[in-house]
Amino acid sequence: MHKQNINTSVIPYLENDNWYYPQADIYHILHATRFLQWSRENGFTLDRPYLVTMGGTDINIDLQEDMEEEMFAFLDHAKFITVFTEDAKEKVNHLAPEWGEKTIVITQGIWMPWNISKRSQEMIPRILLPAGLRPVKDVLHVLPALDRLKEDYTDMDFTILGANLDGNVHAEIQKAAMSRNWMKYAGVVPYEVMKIWYETAQIVINTSQSEGQSIALMEAMAMGRPVIARNNEANRALISHGRTGWIYETMPEFAEAVHSIVNDRFMREMVVQQARDWIIEHCSPEEEAIAYHQLYRKI
Repeated sequence: MHKQNINTSVIPYLENDNWYYPQADIYHILHATRFLQWSRENGFTLDRPYLVTMGGTDINIDLQEDMEEEMFAFLDHAKFITVFTEDAKEKVNHLAPEWGEKTIVITQGIWMPWNISKRSQEMIPRILLPAGLRPVKDVLHVLPALDRLKEDYTDMDFTILGANLDGNVHAEIQKAAMSRNWMKYAGVVPYEVMKIWYETAQIVINTSQSEGQSIALMEAMAMGRPVIARNNEANRALISHGRTGWIYETMPEFAEAVHSIVNDRFMREMVVQQARDWIIEHCSPEEEAIAYHQLYRKI
C-alpha cells in the first residue's frame, strides 16, 4: 500500500492497548463478526466510510438467514464488501441481493519474503496441518486415514500448527496425541517462523468443513509443497485436483492422495510446479493492492 501512497494503521483485535486511534479517512474492516464484538468491547464508533473484507468464518458460519439486525445494518452501510471467491459472493448476494453491486471479489495476494529451499527427495512423509483450533477446521478429520497410513509409512509424522481458539478442540487433540507418538500439536508460531515449518513439511493439508480462502494452502503451494485439501467450494476454487494439488472427500481418497505424492515422483514434481505457477499468476500481492486502492478511491 505504501507504493500506492496510502498510509495505513493496523489495530489488532486481540490487543488491549487501543489508546491510539488514527484520524483515518477510511476504515478497512477485516472479519465482520469479530469487528462487531471488538467495537462493543472497546466503545469504538464507526464515524468514517468503511469497507468490509469477509473471510470464511463470516461467510460460512456467522452469516445466516437469521443474522442479527446489528450485523445486517453494519454490512448494509458498508460502501463495499470484498470476498475472496465467486462462491462467497454468491452467498453474500443470497442473503441480500441489494448488496450485489457493492460486493467485489478480490483474491488474496501471497507475499513470500523467504527463499524457497529444495525439498528432500526422501518422502517419509511429514504432514503439516496449519489451522486455528476451531470446530469448523475439523483438524482430526483425517485421523482414521492417518492411523492406517502409519502402517505403510512407519516414520510418518503429523503436526497441527495454529492458535488454540477452542478449549474443547484442544483437549481432543491432546487426547489423540497421547496415544500416537507420531502426532503433535505445536501451538502458534510467528509468521517469520512459518518458513521453517513449510520447509520441514513434505505435505500440507487442509481439513476444514468450509473455507474462505486458505492462506496456509496458498503459502504451501508457493513454497513448492504438495497440498491435499478437503472438498469444499473454496478449496476447489484454489486447487485443481491432480493438477495443482489433491482434493479429497473420503478417507480412502485422502490415503490415495498421500500414496500418489509419496510414490509417484514425476506426478508430484509436475503438480508442485503447476501449483507454484498458478499462485504466481493468480495471487499477486501487487494486483491485490491495486484492487483495494481502486475501491478506496471510490469511497
